[in-house]
Amino acid sequence: MGLVTILRVNLDLTSVRAKLARSQEHAQTMKNEMRSWMDRHPYSLLQKVNSDSSRYSLILRINEPPPFQRWTLIAADCINNMRSALDYLIYAIARYEAGSQSPSDEDKLAFPISDDRSRFDQAVSNGKLGKISDPISTVIESLQPYHRPHPDLPPLLSVLRTLNNTDKHRLLGLVYGAVQGGNLSLVGDSEIPPKVDAVAHHGEVEDGTEILAFTCDPPTPNMHFDRGAEVSVVIAIWHGKRLPSGPDWSGRSDVVAVLTLLSEEVREVIYSVCAKVP
Repeated sequence: MGLVTILRVNLDLTSVRAKLARSQEHAQTMKNEMRSWMDRHPYSLLQKVNSDSSRYSLILRINEPPPFQRWTLIAADCINNMRSALDYLIYAIARYEAGSQSPSDEDKLAFPISDDRSRFDQAVSNGKLGKISDPISTVIESLQPYHRPHPDLPPLLSVLRTLNNTDKHRLLGLVYGAVQGGNLSLVGDSEIPPKVDAVAHHGEVEDGTEILAFTCDPPTPNMHFDRGAEVSVVIAIWHGKRLPSGPDWSGRSDVVAVLTLLSEEVREVIYSVCAKVP
C-alpha cells in the first residue's frame, strides 16, 4: 500500500500585504498634502462687532480652499484597499486550506462584516467563508463589530464597511471642522462691566462661519479681544454617529485620524486571524 503525501504550502499573504501597503501610500499622500496646505496658513480670523455692540465675533475666512474632491478620492482609495485586504485574506486562507488549489467557491468569498450574530451566520450560510475550517471561522466571528466597540466612534469595521459601501454610489463626505482652544476673553473700558457669555461654534464650518462670539448684556461699545484666538481647522469625514442621542458633531471626525484607526484595526484583525492558521 503506497503512502499518500499531503503537501502543505505556506499561507501566502503577498496580495494582502500589497493592498495594505497601497492603502498606506494613499493615507501618507493625504497627510503630506494636508500638512502642506496647513503650512500655507490657508485661513484667518476676522473680528466683527454688531451694530449695537452686543455681540463680538470671530469670523473664519478661508483664504485657500482645499482640494476636497481630490482628497475625497484618495481617502476612498485608501479605504477600498483596506477592505480588499480583508477579502484577500479570506481567499488566501481558503486556498491554503485547499492545498494551494483555487477554491471552488472563490466567487463568493469575502470577509463578513456584520453588526450582530444572526447576520454573521447568514453571511456564512451564503458562502462568504466558503469551506474555511471552524477554528478560523470562530476567530473571524470573534472579531466582528458587535464584539469590538469603540469609545468614540461606531465599531471600526462597521465604519470601514459603511464608507466603502458609500463610495460605491457617491463621493464620501469631507467637510471643514473647527476645534477651538486658547484663553480668550473680552475686555474694555466700560464703567459698569457687562455680563459676558461665550458662544462657541461646534461642527462643520465654511468661509464666513462665526467660530466664536461673546455677547454683552447690556450692549457695550469699545470692547475687544484681549489676545489672539487659537483655532485649528481640520478636514473631517462623515462616518455615522456612535449613539442616536450623541451630539451632531459625533458623526464626523478628522479624516486622517479615522484612516489611521481603520488601518490599525484592519492590521489587528489580519494578525489575529493569521495567528490561528496552523
